[in-house]
Amino acid sequence: MKKTKSSRIITAAMIGNSLEYYDWSLFVFLAPVMSPLFFPSEDKIVSILLGLGTFAIGFIMRPIGAIIFGYIGDIYGRKRALTLSILLMAIPTFCIGLLPTYETIGAFAPLALILLRLLQGLCTGGEYNGAGILVVENVEPSKAGFAGGMITSSSAIGSLLGSAVASLCTLELLPTWSWRVAFLFGIVVGFIGFYIRQRITDAYMTEILNQKKTVYNFPLLEVIKKNPSAILCVIGIAAFSGIMSTISMKYVNVFLTTFQKWSSSEALIVTSFGILSYIILAPFSGWMSDKFGGKVVMGTGAIVTLLGIYPFLSLLTSESTFFVVSAQFSLVILAAWFQGPMNLFMADLFSPETRYSGLAFSYCTGMAIFGGTTPMIATFLVDWTGSPVTPAFYIILGAAAGLVSVIYAKSRTRFGRYDFSQEVAARGVPSSSPA
Repeated sequence: MKKTKSSRIITAAMIGNSLEYYDWSLFVFLAPVMSPLFFPSEDKIVSILLGLGTFAIGFIMRPIGAIIFGYIGDIYGRKRALTLSILLMAIPTFCIGLLPTYETIGAFAPLALILLRLLQGLCTGGEYNGAGILVVENVEPSKAGFAGGMITSSSAIGSLLGSAVASLCTLELLPTWSWRVAFLFGIVVGFIGFYIRQRITDAYMTEILNQKKTVYNFPLLEVIKKNPSAILCVIGIAAFSGIMSTISMKYVNVFLTTFQKWSSSEALIVTSFGILSYIILAPFSGWMSDKFGGKVVMGTGAIVTLLGIYPFLSLLTSESTFFVVSAQFSLVILAAWFQGPMNLFMADLFSPETRYSGLAFSYCTGMAIFGGTTPMIATFLVDWTGSPVTPAFYIILGAAAGLVSVIYAKSRTRFGRYDFSQEVAARGVPSSSPA
């Protein structure tokens, strides 16, 4: 199979993924500002919890979006699914920027916000996994782990852009409605992403479709019947991944503004530093998986999290800015350590005919149950117990689930170098389970 130049396809996939995750992540960064406007309450914590609950609701739709875009990606190609998702994502993001608040239209405001967040979740359902699949299938085997780490990094680039824009839009010198600008910019982001996605070349899937051999009418049902262990393992991996990424790059902002009384702008600056560090570390972790294997890198990352998460969270309560920043840096190290090799490791568990559907649905299910609810659960635990380190026990449970899933996953890669082009030549007898 003719390979597309690695740098070109990685760059194109990264840019599109970054832009879509800008739209997706804005909500949680602006939650401390938006929650009182859409969920007014005399108790600030109740208002914040309702706002974070709306953030979590978006994750409910991600498995449904994964089914839709996974089907498109397996039947019509990865490129078509990714191009459609980023264009559709721009619509609800733009509409959030125009939405009247509770003071203007009453209960219709939070209901409309929830609906738009559900639409965002639907569009995000196949994005991250689709971009990861596209890249690892089309680059050289020796670079697949690193390339997958770059896609993981690009999600954080989108979050960094969202954090930076949110930080600017919450400066005290700006009008109170400035947060709307961040969402309105989403329409520009959508068209830029659509333009870039149109220029992606998916040589791998083009050959698969041109062979016109077995194409399943319902790829997800096929993988559920023939490869359920892969689905369970990916759900466990996604659970830990979602918990760690949300804690390290989203919850810290909520914690600092809600419990430590930092200003929104100051907290977002610290969060932005953490995300920037993650952007550098995730590809490095992916590169390490090319050398030592995804199972080794991800397994050790989960073990270190089990041992270190409690003291690292404790640092967030310090009066010293240095220790708070150190805590943020430590948390993103743990997140990147586990997540860098994920795209290659997870894609390897599914056959080409069911890969997009099986992987996206499994990952989004784990994220919906655990990742999306993490800021709300962590905030509730801290408020309920009065201890800022209580969320550490929730993270420990997630790390244990991730570790077990990595150990039991039936990966074909050896030192991260499975050549996906072999699948094209071996498609005479398609299978939903690893060869």
